[in-house]
Amino acid sequence: MAIAKRVEQFWKIIDGFFFWLASLTLGGMTVLIFIQVIFRYAFNSPLAWTEELARFLFIWMTFVAGVVAARRGQHIGVELIVNMLPSVGKKAIGIFAYLVSTVFFGIVSYYCISLWDKLSAQLSPALSIPMSFVYLGIILGSVFMGLYYFWSAIALCLSGEKGGNAK
Repeated sequence: MAIAKRVEQFWKIIDGFFFWLASLTLGGMTVLIFIQVIFRYAFNSPLAWTEELARFLFIWMTFVAGVVAARRGQHIGVELIVNMLPSVGKKAIGIFAYLVSTVFFGIVSYYCISLWDKLSAQLSPALSIPMSFVYLGIILGSVFMGLYYFWSAIALCLSGEKGGNAK
């Protein structure tokens, strides 16, 4: 299974990138909110751009950290009934869940990309940056989560194991 090992190497690189990107967005968001609090309460002069940028970073963090959570198997799931099934049932439900997740994130990616031209023309109120920048985080996260769940479905079909959780 040389292909599986190469795919896992690819995912480990992606894991590192998305982990650090999520860390940077969380850190940036924390600093911006701290600045906002200082300016609002100490100087009685709130800054509009810090609130807007923190909101955009929160959107990015949600989807970027979603990739990390997917790889680590940390997305929420209801496993009570699945755990009572025999191994074949668990495998079938797992494959189905991965494929449904793949389709969902594919649809999210498709619609974000299809709106790209309109989003590029729309500017944010305080920062005057294209809204396509905000949606780029959604696209990146959705594409990579969809790819990961697709890979997990294939790996589960072939080997009976999850597609390389990075725990």
